[in-house]
Amino acid sequence: MIKGLKIMAIAACLMFSTSVPVVASNGVATETKVNAVQPSIDGKSGIVIDAKSGKILFAKNIDMKSYPASITKILTTLVAIENNDDLYKEVIFSRYAVNSIEPGSTHIGIKAGEIIPLKDVLYGIMLESANEACNGAAEATSGSTKDFVKLMNKKAEELGCTNSHFVTTNGLHNDDHYVTARDMAKISKAAWENQTFRSIANNSNYFMAPTNKEKKGRELWNHHKMVKRTMFLYRGAEGGKTGYTTRAGGTLVTFVKRGEQELISVVLRGNGYELYRDTIKMMNYAFKNYKVVTPFKGVSKTLQDDNLGILKTGNKLSPYTLPLKNLNNISVLLAKNEDPSKLTYKYVSNKVIISYDHKKIGTVKLSF
Repeated sequence: MIKGLKIMAIAACLMFSTSVPVVASNGVATETKVNAVQPSIDGKSGIVIDAKSGKILFAKNIDMKSYPASITKILTTLVAIENNDDLYKEVIFSRYAVNSIEPGSTHIGIKAGEIIPLKDVLYGIMLESANEACNGAAEATSGSTKDFVKLMNKKAEELGCTNSHFVTTNGLHNDDHYVTARDMAKISKAAWENQTFRSIANNSNYFMAPTNKEKKGRELWNHHKMVKRTMFLYRGAEGGKTGYTTRAGGTLVTFVKRGEQELISVVLRGNGYELYRDTIKMMNYAFKNYKVVTPFKGVSKTLQDDNLGILKTGNKLSPYTLPLKNLNNISVLLAKNEDPSKLTYKYVSNKVIISYDHKKIGTVKLSF
């Protein structure tokens, strides 16, 4: 007998070494592809993925290389968070950090010698898309923007990005700075799983406290119109990042959550407000054709017996109900026409093996 043990679900595919809190990535999905006609979008490249399993739900030219512009800052912010134990450390802005950005590019007027807590700098990056803030965060993290970019490329490689390369911290144009929609979705998924990133990115506004160079402080506003809930209202929109350069065109990443279902979309080479219309079309398609099942949500039992096999078949718990309390975050993505009663769950060697219609679709590791 094994009594009183509690089980905690861990990411099925990713294991993080950082001490920064993360949201467990416990999603699995069936391989079913829906037969519905995909919407036509204006952007040259677009993708929607399930934020938990990573399954691609909509795809258009997702391996075409494009310039990302300021959605680069999602990776910049994630790398800064993961490589700084103290997010309240002081960032002292160098002359290079504030003066090396292109004239006329987006900034919040940070001055050389200004001292700002790193967390406020990250708000400046994600909400106001401040280019000099990216350079300051990079120098505070790695000593130089050049060394910080190395961390960006390393992180992208770790996430399985195979057709992307980063040269700048902020996405200002460089011919060798490019991404694909598929890779940008992977980066965005990793960022959204980081609780600190999520807490920053889902704000419509933020007040940056006064500094040694700016006595009144700064009011920061998110550029993403769905997050601001102004022109393009969309139920469940929680965060995102805009981007634009002449060479890149418009770029947009959006995070949406409705109930247990979380989606991430990317549009590259888009145009103006069409970016938002494209996003709405893609998101509507995904919500219409896919659903999420959370089989252990609300179950509060704990492990009582090691003589276990089937944990749950359809909606019926077996006599030996292993999970339980800490498996609440497990989710299974199904096509709308798939039957949840065909899902089965087995406990084998500290893992829950999830199957649909007798075919294995994923595994979630457990930790005692």
